[in-house]
Amino acid sequence: MKTSSPDYAQSRYDEVASDYDRLWSRHMEAPQARLTAGLHLSAGESVADIACGTGVITLEMARQSRPGDVVAVDYSENMLAAAERRLVAAGIAPRLVHAQAEHFVDNAAPQSFDVISCRFALAYVDWRTMLPRIGPLLRPGGRVGIVNATSGSIPQAFRAYEDLRDSPRTVWKLMQHFGKDVGRAWALYRSLRQTFGTTRFIPVPDSPEQVAALLEQGGLRRREAWSETVRLWFASGPDAIAWLEESGYATHPGLEHVPERGLRFLREVFAAGLEGFRERQGVPLDIVISGVIAARD
Repeated sequence: MKTSSPDYAQSRYDEVASDYDRLWSRHMEAPQARLTAGLHLSAGESVADIACGTGVITLEMARQSRPGDVVAVDYSENMLAAAERRLVAAGIAPRLVHAQAEHFVDNAAPQSFDVISCRFALAYVDWRTMLPRIGPLLRPGGRVGIVNATSGSIPQAFRAYEDLRDSPRTVWKLMQHFGKDVGRAWALYRSLRQTFGTTRFIPVPDSPEQVAALLEQGGLRRREAWSETVRLWFASGPDAIAWLEESGYATHPGLEHVPERGLRFLREVFAAGLEGFRERQGVPLDIVISGVIAARD
């Protein structure tokens, strides 16, 4: 099961493209830089940046690999347009590909790249089958870098969710929210339990080792596998919930079918739950990042 259908993910990231760097990219500078450094790009290499987003990292890789070819791939048209503007402004003419990550991997020619980068895209693909298919796209000596949040991310939100999921108070809160309309409250409760029945509804990898093992199935040799935690601080639970939505992190197809009144209820109860994790600096959210670099001999 995917975290999000491709079309739903595309529409969500089209919406957040203009604010993506402020909401997401600036927080991920350290793990992004670590992955880029580990790829050891050289002048003249051909690079594919899958799920390039707004092109922040694409530009850095393009500078390091000049005068090599750069292919920027994304399924969000607005993200891809932002990447094009950034690269062209820097004097780089990329080849732009509007495509799902899996579709690009399946249709690229064998041994067509020296370096492939895929960052924060695994929630939107069938990564168990896609990752082994990347190996044949690399030339001898080629490298691939994968960075992604793991299933251990935002534990604060998942713990708040677990408290809500099985608590009779959740139904009571729903009834209060809907003005004691039992029918509507119960219908939404059943819908939420069906869509988000367990904390495994976000099927991203559990660890960098899991990613590395799948790349090895495609004939690649592991060079690095690491993980680190990026902690974000928010002034309040509602601010944390707003960030999860506005950054695109909380992109799940089930939310598309929840009525606005139901979404307001979810925001309220999750915000209250996150307040239970408040520390002196504010309300924390931990993003657990895994990075893997593998190479073709």
